[in-house]
Amino acid sequence: MSHPKIAIIGAGPSGLTLARILHINNIPSTVFEKDTSPHIRPQGGTLDLHEESGERALRVSSLWEEYQRHVRYESEDFVLANRFGKTFFAIQNTATGRPEVDRTALRQILLDSLPREYIRWGCKLIKVEEGTLHFEHGIERGFDLIVGADGAWSKVRPVVSHISPFYSGVSGVEIRLRDFDTKYPELGKMVGRGSLFVFGEEDGRSMMCQRQGDGSVRIYTFMAKPESWMEDCDINIKDPAVIRAVLLAEYRDWAPEFKKLVEACDDDMDLRKIYMLPVGLRWWPRPGITLIGDAAHLMTPMAGEGVNMALRDALELAESIIKHPDNLATAVAEHKKAIFPLIQETQQITWDYTLTWFGPGALAKFKIWMESWVGEAKIDRSRIESAC
Repeated sequence: MSHPKIAIIGAGPSGLTLARILHINNIPSTVFEKDTSPHIRPQGGTLDLHEESGERALRVSSLWEEYQRHVRYESEDFVLANRFGKTFFAIQNTATGRPEVDRTALRQILLDSLPREYIRWGCKLIKVEEGTLHFEHGIERGFDLIVGADGAWSKVRPVVSHISPFYSGVSGVEIRLRDFDTKYPELGKMVGRGSLFVFGEEDGRSMMCQRQGDGSVRIYTFMAKPESWMEDCDINIKDPAVIRAVLLAEYRDWAPEFKKLVEACDDDMDLRKIYMLPVGLRWWPRPGITLIGDAAHLMTPMAGEGVNMALRDALELAESIIKHPDNLATAVAEHKKAIFPLIQETQQITWDYTLTWFGPGALAKFKIWMESWVGEAKIDRSRIESAC
C-alpha cells in the first residue's frame, strides 16, 4: 500500500504530535525544522496540559506513561496576590487535574518518540508552492500535503491567508532565578512549589512566577504597553543592567518582595512582544496545504491554551488523515470543519482573559476562574463580568 507524502513544517509541539500519531498508525511524514539542533534555543517555561486537549493528544499518541514521568503534581500549588502583597486566593496540596510539565521535557518526549530520520534539522523555509517547498538549501518536491506547524511567523500561512499576526497590546520581559531556594529562601517560600500570579490591575502590570522542574523560577513581567515601548526605553539593546533598571522603575509602586525578584534575577533575559491572530480567522482552501498550532491560531499566553489547542489541532488533523489516507482534501476539509468552531471559542476566551489581565477587577475575576479549577465554583460569565 502506498502512503501519501506528507511534509510537516516545524518541530514544535503541534508538528511533532501530528508526526507521532501518524507514525503509530503507519503513515510516515517528514518534519522540516529551521533550527540546526533540538537544543539550540530555550523552549520556555512550564505548561499545564488540559484533559480534553493536550492530555488527550498524548494518550492517543501512546505517550501518556512517559509524560507521567515528567509531570509535577506539586506544581499545582497556586497563589494569587495584588501588587501590595495581599493574597487573594491560594491552592495548596489540592489536585486540580492540571499538573505542570516543562516545555523542554514535553518536546523531548515527542522527539524521542519519532525515528531520527523523520526530522530534518537546519531546513530554513523560504516559500511554499503547491506540493513544493523552497528551502535555503534547495527545493523539495512531490508532497501530497504540506502542514504549516511553523509558529507565529509561519512561512506557510501566506499561501492560504493574507492576514499576519498583530500586536496584542502586551509586552514584557522573561527573567529567571536559578539556585532560588538556596540563595533566596524567603523568596522561594513566597513563590512556593507552583505558580504565583500578581496583578497590578489599574496600573496595567502583572507578574507571573512559575517554578521549573530544576527548582529555578521563571518570571514573566507582562505589561500593557504600546508596541514601541521597548525601543522607546532602550531595553531592546538587551543590556541586563538597563533592563533591570527599567523593570524596577515600572514596578516601583509594588511591594518590596516583588521588586526583589527583579533585583535578584539572572542576567539572561528575554524580551517579549505578544502578538496574536484575529479571533475566528479562517483561511482559503488550497489543495495540499493546511495549518495547525500557532501558525493557524496564534493567541496570547494569558489563558494557557496555546499548546493545548496546538496538540488538539494536531490530533484532530491526524485522525482525519488516518480516516481518509487516500483523500487528503477530504481529510483537511473534515479537520477544518471540526476544529474551527472550537478554536474560535478558545481564541475568544483567551482574548477575554487578556483584556481582564490588565484592568480593574482582574483579581476578583481571576479568583473565580481559579475556583472553578478546584471545584469550588463553576465559571459563570455573568458572575465574572460583575466581579470588579
